[in-house]
Amino acid sequence: MCSTKRSSHSKVFTSHVVAHQELCRDHLRLTLVVSASLNAVPGQFVHIGPHVAEAAAEGQRQSAATGGTAAPVPFLRRAFSIAGLHRSPDRSRIELIYRVRGAGTGWMSRLREGDLVDGIGPLGHGFDAPPENAVAWLVAGGVGLPPLLWFAQQLSGNRRRAVFFLGARSSDFIALDIAPSGDTITARELPAVPVVLATDDGSIGLQGTVVDALEAHARSHEPNSGDVVVYTCGPEVMMRSVAEFCDSRGLRCQACMERAMACGIGTCQSCVVPVADASDTDGWRYALCCTEGPVFDAKEVLWDR
Repeated sequence: MCSTKRSSHSKVFTSHVVAHQELCRDHLRLTLVVSASLNAVPGQFVHIGPHVAEAAAEGQRQSAATGGTAAPVPFLRRAFSIAGLHRSPDRSRIELIYRVRGAGTGWMSRLREGDLVDGIGPLGHGFDAPPENAVAWLVAGGVGLPPLLWFAQQLSGNRRRAVFFLGARSSDFIALDIAPSGDTITARELPAVPVVLATDDGSIGLQGTVVDALEAHARSHEPNSGDVVVYTCGPEVMMRSVAEFCDSRGLRCQACMERAMACGIGTCQSCVVPVADASDTDGWRYALCCTEGPVFDAKEVLWDR
């Protein structure tokens, strides 16, 4: 079993909110500033939760506003992939993109500028960079956008080639600032990266899944195993389809997995991912998503389990 120690680069921190913006339907971007220089790579995550003083203050505000009824404040921290990181010698600006789904993200949606947020990070194993001459195909579905967005920006800034694929239910769930231009689509966040969109209802881009868009792009570009590395994050059924597509074409693929993480540092042993392991007597084992992942070689993930 893996070590339960945090990375030597991770820190326990208290941050404050400097911006909180709605991006599209149900999706928001939370920007935090930490008084420390955090060293992270795309695919890693931070584990955040309420600051004790802020949680008490929020409860008092809600009780006063609702006559004694307050929305739940999460007891455990939540794991969020880093969507952007800007560092200086003595501070870091962290961007998180999320969708409101439950108590944890409900608490996040109520954060205001100046509020305090506690956390640990960066944590986990991130994406491995593609070979210098290869093109990265980044395949995101829904809230799988954040780590791949930052990765695409980093690749573009280093003059590396990339194509960004994004799938969503409809155009109002696209958390990018899209500008259609003729037969191409660009995003303000990715000015030098081609963007391929797919929506279930066809309201923008290809009507179908992001895997349909990936397959259509592959038919017109005929990649071989030395030219392309695929990176994916999103719903597990989508990532499994991407992994199967890559396996059928001999393409390397890295998958950023999602699990509920009570601790984020390997102590609770709850965020398991079944992976192939020839050294194990059964030929497989459970890996911890928080420390061995969240990024895995897609060929090693046992999707059937």
